[in-house]
Amino acid sequence: MKKSPQIIRFTQCAIGSFLIFLLVVGSIAQENKATPDIQGKLILNLSQIIDQARSANRNLLQNALIVQNNQYSLQSAESEFDWKVRPVANVGLSNSENSTEQASGISGQISKKNSLGIETAFSPSVAYVNNDGVSSGVGVSLSVPLFRGFGKEFNFDSIYAADFALESSVRNVYLAEVEKIIETVSLAYEIVRQQTLVTLFSEQNNRLLKHVVTIEIMEKTGLGNQIDTYRAQIRQKDVQDQLSSAMQKYQVSLDRLKVLLALPMDTDLEIDIPLSYELTELEIEEAEQIALDNRLEIEQSTADLVEARRKSRVAEKRILPDLSFVARYRKNAFLEGIDANESYNDDYWSIGFSSDTDISRSAENASYQQSIIDVRRMQLKLATKRDMIIAEVKNCLTALSKEAQSIRLRQEQVLQAKGKRRLAEIKFSHGMGGNFDFIESETELQRAKANLLTGKITYIVGQYRLRAALGTLITR
Repeated sequence: MKKSPQIIRFTQCAIGSFLIFLLVVGSIAQENKATPDIQGKLILNLSQIIDQARSANRNLLQNALIVQNNQYSLQSAESEFDWKVRPVANVGLSNSENSTEQASGISGQISKKNSLGIETAFSPSVAYVNNDGVSSGVGVSLSVPLFRGFGKEFNFDSIYAADFALESSVRNVYLAEVEKIIETVSLAYEIVRQQTLVTLFSEQNNRLLKHVVTIEIMEKTGLGNQIDTYRAQIRQKDVQDQLSSAMQKYQVSLDRLKVLLALPMDTDLEIDIPLSYELTELEIEEAEQIALDNRLEIEQSTADLVEARRKSRVAEKRILPDLSFVARYRKNAFLEGIDANESYNDDYWSIGFSSDTDISRSAENASYQQSIIDVRRMQLKLATKRDMIIAEVKNCLTALSKEAQSIRLRQEQVLQAKGKRRLAEIKFSHGMGGNFDFIESETELQRAKANLLTGKITYIVGQYRLRAALGTLITR
């Protein structure tokens, strides 16, 4: 598809607006981000974490710089069709057998090439030699390509290629932003998981510590035995080890989040994210259509195919011979001396054809055949991308459905584990057995709570992944 200069100018304006939007979003995010409380602790909710990642993440800032770089590349390509002014000045000496003379002069060329490949040039010049006087002249030339170099599509090849690279880089910024948001959300909820596990293990450790004290007293009074004491102490040590591991993982995840948000490592950061969510109810057919309408990968693959077809047409035109019609005219005026009364004029003109073409055109034919292969490859890539997106949406919906079912089962397991622990506690307190059942039920309850926590977080993050698969995670 051909693009007119107006469309390219519109694209540049759109890109510029996009970059301004990035700067505005960044400044708003900086203004709205959480400030430290009176103890110097920085508390962020999920929305603030995402805004901070979008505005301050170093990888996203690098992608924005690539967009700016490609915008300058487009301006450089467009400059080929601007007015060109090339002044030339010279000062020197000319030496012959009889004398040495001072010579100086100034000349230049003003040229312009249009979108069809037609180039015009205007060349004035003035020269001075101390004995011969002054000479001046002016020339014009016209070059018209007849076969290969004629046409807007061929001459605007570099502009279209630079414009395509610019648009692709803008899409890459969006896609990178989506990936970074998913990474940020996953890491934030991993911190929530470890933080909650620290609380759960701390509570369990306190309960087991009380149980150890109780069983030791019972052992001393003859109401308990040493095996019960060892069992309780061993389990408490296991919980303490789990607590220490959870605290370490929490700190590691928190440091990773600081790097992702470009925060100083010594920042006292705390996140405030609830584990609330709503079940996703979306039919597969509807989800597939939403994804095909919104996924930027489809747009990029379609643009790749359009660009490949355009390059193929250019490659086909390169097979044609490089033949140009060239016309030149120059008028020179010579003065015999500075004070001479007589001058001589000299007119020069020429018309003709110029060519620089390989007869066999082997390289050009091979390039054209390669371009045809590239078109076919882009067609297959587009079809594959559509199938991959549909499969991704199906997988996300299936994973959410299975996880929702697992959450219901884990909620039942928590209730059952609570009942079992209560029953074991009653039996143990009434001397109807050892503390084996109590320790076992306590461990099962803790495991059920941890599994339920993991299931909820997996479901919430899965909802964000589904929105990314649908192409609706962030507004373009």
